[in-house]
Amino acid sequence: MISEFSLFVFTTLAGAAAGGYAVRAAFPLDAQRRRPWLFACVCLVLLAVSGVALLAHLGHPERVLLAFRNFGAGIAQEGAVTLLFGAAVVADLVFCAARGASPRWLDVVAGVLGLVLACVMGLAYVANVGTPAWTGAGTVPLFVLGDVLMGAGLCAVFDRAALAGKAFRVCAAIVAVLACASMAAMAVRFAGLGFSAVPFAVGAAVALGAGALALAGARSGKAWMPGAFCACAVVGVAVARWAFYAAAVL
Repeated sequence: MISEFSLFVFTTLAGAAAGGYAVRAAFPLDAQRRRPWLFACVCLVLLAVSGVALLAHLGHPERVLLAFRNFGAGIAQEGAVTLLFGAAVVADLVFCAARGASPRWLDVVAGVLGLVLACVMGLAYVANVGTPAWTGAGTVPLFVLGDVLMGAGLCAVFDRAALAGKAFRVCAAIVAVLACASMAAMAVRFAGLGFSAVPFAVGAAVALGAGALALAGARSGKAWMPGAFCACAVVGVAVARWAFYAAAVL
């Protein structure tokens, strides 16, 4: 078990939700899909669980009030943006449940907040000088690209026709390649500091597999392709992120 397991849970689950809304802002989900509220509901659950994990990291829930007194702290910035993003997700859930769809402006706002949250997560570790492995220039891309890749996987699952669109497939494959490159860069940095590069290599290989599945999605027409693409995206990012947090153990 890694010492920062609660942060791993927070950034992975909240990051998937944030990436999902960022992708959805660029590639709106099918307006005619069944249960249009389900995407927002799942993302809200991911945020709720990640919020509990973030509180667990503090040890005592009441400490969150002290954290918000210093907005220069990474955890305060993450908490504030998470609350704003969560409010946008709740609004989306209400609109989808009541009207079947959210207004386009809300999709864009939620997507922007999702990207901001992904960036804030990465920046929080760049500023952590106590762990030199985290302070490199590759940390923010590792988080942002990983979150967007997981988000593309979520969107593919909730909109089965997404992989049939050429633009979505190409963009998903490009993000997968870039996420793979960010993991490779972190592998080099970690290896130079005495850490194992193997988990990053594994994560990169699985992420690259997600890109291959995205490109092959339209040709195969298999019903399992969206799920496989999502699974590879999440597993690849999770393995690399686990390796990232493992640097805090030594």
